[in-house]
Amino acid sequence: MITSINTGMALNRTKTPHDPKKEVRDRTTEIIYLSTKLNQAKETCVNLDKERQKLREVGRRIKEKDIDPVWIFNGSCFLQTSQANSLKIIEKDMKTVEDVREQVDKVIKQDTDTFLTLHKQRNLGDRGFDLRPLLKNGKLTSE
Repeated sequence: MITSINTGMALNRTKTPHDPKKEVRDRTTEIIYLSTKLNQAKETCVNLDKERQKLREVGRRIKEKDIDPVWIFNGSCFLQTSQANSLKIIEKDMKTVEDVREQVDKVIKQDTDTFLTLHKQRNLGDRGFDLRPLLKNGKLTSE
């Protein structure tokens, strides 16, 4: 016998206002999600640091050996450029890597703060990780 035309099953209309088991499940799910996301972000940071180090090494070798023209592997093709142009390309790539690294660091900081809040521990602001630098680009920062 169908008790509800819409669902085909009896409807449970008695809901408790506070379901501690569901709350724990939701919090646990969120903690697992954030921990996985943080681990992936940390791996991304490591890979970006390796990439930045490789670019530094290549730039240093190009300057030391005074090679002209320079062959650069860029994605799927080789480019033949002058030494000055190749150094500009490498600097541009390093800037891109550093910008991505800064974005990943912001995500890590936000997710770590959420993670600590879910564990009911002090957040990063209470631990002193929200401090602002006194100098930025050689100038005093305003609050």
